[in-house]
Amino acid sequence: MSTLTYYRKITRPSQVIIGGMATWVIALLSNGPAWFTVEKIIVGIVMSLVILSASIWHYGARYDMYARKHWDPIYIKNPISLIYAGGLGFLTSIGIAITFLPFACTAIASLNAILIILYGKWIDRFWPWKNLAIAGICITPLLMGWFSGHRLHPIVLSLICATFLMYLAREILKDVVDKKANQGLRFTMVMSLGTSICLKIAGLLLLLATVPIIYAFIGAPTFIQIFNGMGVGFLVWFVYQLFQEKNYVKTFKLIDIEVGIILLNLLLLRTWMY
Repeated sequence: MSTLTYYRKITRPSQVIIGGMATWVIALLSNGPAWFTVEKIIVGIVMSLVILSASIWHYGARYDMYARKHWDPIYIKNPISLIYAGGLGFLTSIGIAITFLPFACTAIASLNAILIILYGKWIDRFWPWKNLAIAGICITPLLMGWFSGHRLHPIVLSLICATFLMYLAREILKDVVDKKANQGLRFTMVMSLGTSICLKIAGLLLLLATVPIIYAFIGAPTFIQIFNGMGVGFLVWFVYQLFQEKNYVKTFKLIDIEVGIILLNLLLLRTWMY
């Protein structure tokens, strides 16, 4: 593995970008008509740093598990350095939040750090706590963007619900894919219920997620609803694949496509609003 690939894997730049963008977009809907203010820029930076720090810290804390993924192994040479780097990133994100953002944003950044540290130490070893914890962490970009401002667009609560359901499904699918690597280190849903039932549960969660996604964009311009319908169509196709027990190795990664479509829809809606 090249050095560039190694750092790309442990930093997960796509997740860092998606999380920061999601926070900024929700802040756009929660804090007045300006596209760029100090709060809106800083809140996206803080969330991106939180996600980056979480990834680095977790790779250091659970280096043993990542080395066991024979289909995509990552060998951490100095895990303690990643733990220190992740911890420093957490402290930096909290410090920036204290300086520039409302207290609620600081609380979210701090809670994320605490949950990630506890996740690597204990929470990730047992379901359903591990799945619920990560799904909860994955809605914090929306929460931080919301609390950075003083206005709540009615669309936000629906999308928080949809995001929680999608990432809960994603975590179940990841556990199915990582079953061999988790053996002896974690007790996951697939170990308890089996692959077939887990795929159907994940499919049902994704199907449920389509309800708040459709509801969120009722009343939006037709072109936004059409684009949103395409995203919902993606989710329904994912559900069909899962019920057929096909391509589930790739499906959990494709959920990020739906998240990207929702973000684009929100940007289109925000542009239309002003």
